[in-house]
Amino acid sequence: MRIDAKVLVIAPDKELRRSIAFLLEAEGDDVSAHEAVPLSDATGTAHPRCAVVDEDATVGEPDAWDRLGTVADAIVLLCDRTRELPVNLTIHTVEKPFLGQNLVQAVRDALL
Repeated sequence: MRIDAKVLVIAPDKELRRSIAFLLEAEGDDVSAHEAVPLSDATGTAHPRCAVVDEDATVGEPDAWDRLGTVADAIVLLCDRTRELPVNLTIHTVEKPFLGQNLVQAVRDALL
Protein backbone atom coordinates (compact mmCIF):
# COMPACT_ATOMS: atom_id res chain seq x y z
CA MET A 1 0.00 0.00 0.00
CA ARG A 2 1.37 3.38 -0.98
CA ILE A 3 0.98 6.16 1.58
CA ASP A 4 2.41 9.52 0.58
CA ALA A 5 3.51 11.26 3.74
CA LYS A 6 5.93 13.74 5.23
CA VAL A 7 8.77 11.71 6.78
CA LEU A 8 11.64 13.07 8.83
CA VAL A 9 14.96 11.20 8.55
CA ILE A 10 17.46 11.71 11.38
CA ALA A 11 20.90 10.11 11.15
CA PRO A 12 24.33 11.49 12.08
CA ASP A 13 26.02 9.49 9.31
CA LYS A 14 25.67 11.41 6.04
CA GLU A 15 25.67 8.34 3.77
CA LEU A 16 23.09 6.51 5.87
CA ARG A 17 20.90 9.63 5.96
CA ARG A 18 21.12 9.98 2.17
CA SER A 19 20.34 6.33 1.48
CA ILE A 20 17.29 6.32 3.78
CA ALA A 21 16.02 9.55 2.24
CA PHE A 22 16.54 8.17 -1.28
CA LEU A 23 14.69 4.95 -0.44
CA LEU A 24 11.70 6.76 1.04
CA GLU A 25 11.56 9.37 -1.72
CA ALA A 26 11.51 6.52 -4.26
CA GLU A 27 8.45 5.22 -2.38
CA GLY A 28 6.72 8.58 -2.87
CA ASP A 29 7.29 10.14 0.55
CA ASP A 30 8.15 13.78 1.13
CA VAL A 31 11.42 13.52 3.08
CA SER A 32 13.25 16.03 5.23
CA ALA A 33 16.69 14.81 6.36
CA HIS A 34 18.65 16.01 9.40
CA GLU A 35 21.93 15.13 11.11
CA ALA A 36 20.44 15.52 14.60
CA VAL A 37 17.01 15.70 16.18
CA PRO A 38 15.71 19.13 15.20
CA LEU A 39 13.89 21.58 17.40
CA SER A 40 10.13 21.33 16.93
CA ASP A 41 9.99 24.49 14.78
CA ALA A 42 12.94 23.53 12.53
CA THR A 43 11.31 20.71 10.53
CA GLY A 44 9.59 22.89 7.94
CA THR A 45 5.99 23.87 7.47
CA ALA A 46 4.31 20.44 7.29
CA HIS A 47 4.31 18.38 10.48
CA PRO A 48 5.99 15.03 9.75
CA ARG A 49 3.78 12.03 10.33
CA CYS A 50 6.78 9.78 10.91
CA ALA A 51 10.43 10.14 11.92
CA VAL A 52 13.00 7.51 10.93
CA VAL A 53 15.74 7.83 13.55
CA ASP A 54 19.14 6.18 13.70
CA GLU A 55 19.66 5.38 17.38
CA ASP A 56 23.07 7.08 17.21
CA ALA A 57 21.21 10.40 16.92
CA THR A 58 19.88 9.92 20.46
CA VAL A 59 23.16 8.94 22.14
CA GLY A 60 24.51 11.72 24.34
CA GLU A 61 21.43 13.85 23.69
CA PRO A 62 19.49 13.94 26.98
CA ASP A 63 16.48 15.73 25.49
CA ALA A 64 16.42 13.90 22.13
CA TRP A 65 13.41 11.76 23.03
CA ASP A 66 11.46 14.76 24.31
CA ARG A 67 12.16 16.63 21.06
CA LEU A 68 11.25 13.57 18.97
CA GLY A 69 7.88 13.48 20.66
CA THR A 70 7.18 16.99 19.39
CA VAL A 71 8.45 16.69 15.81
CA ALA A 72 6.63 13.58 14.53
CA ASP A 73 3.53 11.52 15.24
CA ALA A 74 5.31 8.14 15.06
CA ILE A 75 8.93 6.99 15.26
CA VAL A 76 10.80 4.22 13.45
CA LEU A 77 14.03 3.57 15.35
CA LEU A 78 16.97 1.96 13.56
CA CYS A 79 18.87 0.08 16.24
CA ASP A 80 21.65 -2.46 16.59
CA ARG A 81 21.71 -2.80 20.35
CA THR A 82 19.11 -3.40 22.99
CA ARG A 83 18.13 -0.32 24.90
CA GLU A 84 15.37 0.96 27.07
CA LEU A 85 12.89 3.04 25.10
CA PRO A 86 10.53 5.74 26.34
CA VAL A 87 7.07 4.35 27.06
CA ASN A 88 5.25 7.59 26.25
CA LEU A 89 6.11 7.42 22.50
CA THR A 90 4.95 5.08 19.74
CA ILE A 91 8.17 3.53 18.49
CA HIS A 92 8.58 0.88 15.80
CA THR A 93 12.02 -0.69 15.69
CA VAL A 94 14.03 -1.98 12.74
CA GLU A 95 17.23 -3.85 13.47
CA LYS A 96 20.40 -2.67 11.72
CA PRO A 97 21.65 -3.58 9.24
CA PHE A 98 18.25 -3.30 7.63
CA LEU A 99 16.98 -4.24 4.21
CA GLY A 100 15.20 -1.49 2.34
CA GLN A 101 11.85 -3.25 2.28
CA ASN A 102 11.94 -3.82 6.06
CA LEU A 103 12.36 -0.10 6.61
CA VAL A 104 9.65 0.83 4.11
CA GLN A 105 7.24 -1.61 5.79
CA ALA A 106 8.04 -0.24 9.25
CA VAL A 107 7.33 3.32 8.03
CA ARG A 108 4.04 2.18 6.48
CA ASP A 109 3.05 0.41 9.71
CA ALA A 110 3.92 3.54 11.72
CA LEU A 111 1.77 5.68 9.43
CA LEU A 112 -1.32 3.50 9.82
